[in-house]
Amino acid sequence: MTSPAPDRDPPTSLRRLDEAQRRHGERARRYLAGMWRGDPLADAFVADFPAVGHGRAMRMLRQACREGITAVPEAPDSLTALFGELDRVPGWVDLDSLDHDLRHLARYTRQAGIVLGAASLVAGYANSAASRPLQLTGRYVESAGVRTIEVASWLVEINARQGLARFSPGFELTVRVRVIHALVRQALRNSPDWDETAWGVPVCQSYLAYTLVEFCLIPLRGMRAIGAPYLPHEVRAQYHLWRYAGHLLGIEEALLPVDRAGQEALEDLYLLTRPEVDAYCRDLVRSINQEFLVPEIEELVPARLAPLAPTVVHGLERVFLGDAVADELAIPRSRATGMIRRVGPVLGAVNATLDRLPGLLEARTERGRRYRVAQDRRLRERYAVQHDLVDASPAGGRDHPARVPPG
Repeated sequence: MTSPAPDRDPPTSLRRLDEAQRRHGERARRYLAGMWRGDPLADAFVADFPAVGHGRAMRMLRQACREGITAVPEAPDSLTALFGELDRVPGWVDLDSLDHDLRHLARYTRQAGIVLGAASLVAGYANSAASRPLQLTGRYVESAGVRTIEVASWLVEINARQGLARFSPGFELTVRVRVIHALVRQALRNSPDWDETAWGVPVCQSYLAYTLVEFCLIPLRGMRAIGAPYLPHEVRAQYHLWRYAGHLLGIEEALLPVDRAGQEALEDLYLLTRPEVDAYCRDLVRSINQEFLVPEIEELVPARLAPLAPTVVHGLERVFLGDAVADELAIPRSRATGMIRRVGPVLGAVNATLDRLPGLLEARTERGRRYRVAQDRRLRERYAVQHDLVDASPAGGRDHPARVPPG
């Protein structure tokens, strides 16, 4: 299915378009035009699934990731074209520098897990159009914990040493995420439940670009807020990492933010124009809180403090999102909000001091790595998850476009 013309009127659910144009000019025009574009290369590959077979096509994709496209017998032209792009590494990519600059990132593993759930994922739920695919594919009907583990699996791999290098696990997971998006896009565009006039193309270019904000700018800000600030070179490297991840995800160059300023402008456009929060957005927040975040905080604190877990989660979310968005999402006011805002700078000063002591960095990093392994094992046992991404998840529950059909 071809995408509508980029000069089509913006989706009807968007708001404050005049203000967006006034603030951002040409950037706003590109952002609004991106609402009508998907990912032509990945979409073309997915369009070949009926002829190739869903399971066979996904096996071809994995083989091309692991061995190269020339190793795939009878690869369709669409897959060859997709890897023609994926195999061309932009000149600005410097994976060796990323390895050097991000080598101590794991020292904040515990804090990063909190920020992933209470900031990155929840921030995306404040947009009823961008989050609608989760509703229509049932990803939070099944379990908030399962999807959170899937996202974490991807993030761990791309942040590993040479995490986005060709033939690395992180590269493969990123390419599979891209194709999962295309499968969801195809399914929803053919569904009577998708209102394209109101919401634009499912998993459109503009909302794809915003995922970089969710996994880079918002976490960096959230980590500072709870007293786990990264070093300046680590911050720069995170923007570099996510620029390349965005390229691999199929985000167009015109929408791909390259640094903090670009991500901040994209976030402002997203928040300014986003459709109103609806009941499903609030259901998503309740789901991740009740099914995942509150139980996880209960697990981390002494038993006598477990009843305070909802208060802590709501306080964190209000710190990360701000009171205006938190009110829209019906996140309760929390006594913990003020405490977190006061304690965060104190912890930040302590951790910044520790970060200046080179002898401690490696020890703290190793401790963080051990915690991550143990946490991953515990979560997978708790939620009975053995797969990495949804395309590898077992049958059962609600069907998802990326799951391999039975037989």
